[in-house]
Amino acid sequence: MNSMQYYSPNTINEYRKIYSGIADKSILIFSGGTDLMVGRHELSQDAVIIDISGIAELKGIVKKGDKIHIGSCTTLNELLCSHKIQNDIPILIKAIKTMASEQIRNRATIGGNIGNASPAGDTITPLVVLETKIEIFSPESNEVRTIPIKTLFSGPSATTLEKGEIIIKIIIPLRKDEDIFCYFRKIGQRNAMTITKASLSAIAKCSDTKIEWIKLASGSVSPVVKRMSKTEEFIKGKKLTPVVINEAKEIIAKEISPITDIRSTKAFRVLITKNLLKDCLSALIKR
Repeated sequence: MNSMQYYSPNTINEYRKIYSGIADKSILIFSGGTDLMVGRHELSQDAVIIDISGIAELKGIVKKGDKIHIGSCTTLNELLCSHKIQNDIPILIKAIKTMASEQIRNRATIGGNIGNASPAGDTITPLVVLETKIEIFSPESNEVRTIPIKTLFSGPSATTLEKGEIIIKIIIPLRKDEDIFCYFRKIGQRNAMTITKASLSAIAKCSDTKIEWIKLASGSVSPVVKRMSKTEEFIKGKKLTPVVINEAKEIIAKEISPITDIRSTKAFRVLITKNLLKDCLSALIKR
């Protein structure tokens, strides 16, 4: 009988060497493993598991010029406690505060949440509106490539990563605009430790009474997290009157493509998304 193999490399180079010896096998790579523990019964007995969470090169938060670099194996609680993230990327703090329990956040990593590619992944919508880039390492070519996060997802729990490729860094550009509005809210079955039925992330810049620009991303209402570009374009340059807000709600309803599943119905997700947008724009008016 075949038995499951487990590897835990300490460096990227060690990971590359391990991978080269098992490249022809079925491999599962994880960091944190909070979702793996839930779905472990689905693993085949001959699976090869590589835990990259012990790679020191994939940890830490560094500010370089006008960008924040986050190692993919940085835990959610490390992000929550980071003054750099608190000061420069408050929307990410808002999102992480709603995620899981403190015990799970001590284990779960930002790279794992992104790589899991769930449309309900709560760090993903903030990172999409922030126009984040992802650094990816290939053990086969021994090279690193950088892509926009929006091109990483190809479907529910599916990515454009090639076999063996791992996310190594999350690069978030810092906006030079002052007084940026940020918004994150999700709706779940209860107020804490819940999987998202629908969520909305937004950043925006106001000038007098008009919206200079706004960036929106909805979660758990489409096969992949994406920008609500038509809604953004409609709102841009306008004063947020009740008429404008109501029209924006109808536009965003047409941009999403939710499904009915065990957590919610399609109709309810559409309603939630419209109401989240109204809540966001109302908060923007008050700001």
